[in-house]
Amino acid sequence: MRKILFFLLAGAFFIGDVHSQEAIDSMKIFYRRGYRYVDLSFRDNRAQLQRFLNSVEEALENDRVEKLVIRSYASPDGSEEANAQLAEGRAEELKNYLVNEGNIPASLIEHHAEGIAWDMLRQQVAASEMEGRDEVLSILDHTPVWVFDDQGQIIGGRKKELMDLQGGRPYRYMMEHIFPDLRNSSNTVLYLRIVEKETTQDRVQSSASTIRSADVVSSVTTAPSVQAEPVTPVEETVPETPTVTAESSATAASDGTREPSAALSGDRYPRHIFGLHAGYCSSWITSYGMKSSTQSGYEAGFTYRLGLSRQYPVYFRTGLNFISKGYEVNGFDDTRTVINYLQLPVGIDYTIALGKHLALIPSAGLYYAFGVWGKRQVGDEKICLFGREGGFSRHDMGFQCGLDVAFYRFFVGAEYQHGLIDIDKNDTMYGDNSQMIGYKHVQNRCWVVKAGIYF
Repeated sequence: MRKILFFLLAGAFFIGDVHSQEAIDSMKIFYRRGYRYVDLSFRDNRAQLQRFLNSVEEALENDRVEKLVIRSYASPDGSEEANAQLAEGRAEELKNYLVNEGNIPASLIEHHAEGIAWDMLRQQVAASEMEGRDEVLSILDHTPVWVFDDQGQIIGGRKKELMDLQGGRPYRYMMEHIFPDLRNSSNTVLYLRIVEKETTQDRVQSSASTIRSADVVSSVTTAPSVQAEPVTPVEETVPETPTVTAESSATAASDGTREPSAALSGDRYPRHIFGLHAGYCSSWITSYGMKSSTQSGYEAGFTYRLGLSRQYPVYFRTGLNFISKGYEVNGFDDTRTVINYLQLPVGIDYTIALGKHLALIPSAGLYYAFGVWGKRQVGDEKICLFGREGGFSRHDMGFQCGLDVAFYRFFVGAEYQHGLIDIDKNDTMYGDNSQMIGYKHVQNRCWVVKAGIYF
């Protein structure tokens, strides 16, 4: 019998590492009523995602991520079917956000739509001092979601009783003070693999100790088991409370969980940002070292910002703009020139947070512009700039720098553009040696004031 026990223990000696899992971090994302998409500007969503994605990033670098579990909920307002669809949509959109912005493999993410958060509602009502609290708790505890008659027709239910209670006053209170906390994708939990390794010496000592103990054991069936006890899945004890915690209930239920590390609480910024903008521009040119009169114009376009760092708000900045530039020359010949460009900016920007929702965004870079239409008006005569008579090139390139002030998703900004190449080819009006302003050695200058929105 001792030989049998010895070989069993020797086999256990060569078994690989023992694996279990623990919940290391969690977050809660809130939604506006009826919305399914992740809104970074709503409540503390941005800070929650930044902190959580930092935890995931560190775990991915150490190859320890077991899985991420998303459980999404909705509040009771709205139809049952609409709430189920909304909860499913929120879970799916949050998963897409984690995949796209956090570079998390989709295969590691589980998402579950839990529908209406009745348990969370009960917890919050119980913790409140609201009017009719006891009656509301009684309805939540004893009234089913749907009440049917003998023919199977719906004749009432939990939500209807809540709405009818005391003329609807408790329900209106819950809509204002409690339901907003239920509209969330809560308990997004990061689970890590735990690898417990025993040293050779520990295993030998353990085996020898067990063999010695077999001398006093009457039968093999009473020998201690060499297998580790199964770890209770933490997922089953995930709390459904509105507080933002690192699985506090899971911690109480299992020794394998812990609070999120403070080292993982650094800032985290979205990787992709899109924006639309429009504004006013004031432009002029320099020619032969002199400056023309300014001319008013406009600009509109979109911006794309790509995050270059997961820890710092440094972005590659580009987009496509339509801008109307031009200039006026007054004196010897009064001319007015208009040039419309499609402009491609390329640069870098950096976000300087001034508060929870306010930030400065300085930027700098280069631009390339292609002239799509241009004309010069001399008296009553109009000349096409890019034709044989105009003598101008369609191509422009230069330097630009600017500063945006962002509040939530909205921003206003100012930008200076400085042309670096001559946009003329030859002076078709007076000849290349005339030294007339606006016909030769022409370079663009421009100030832009704009407003827009990021999404």
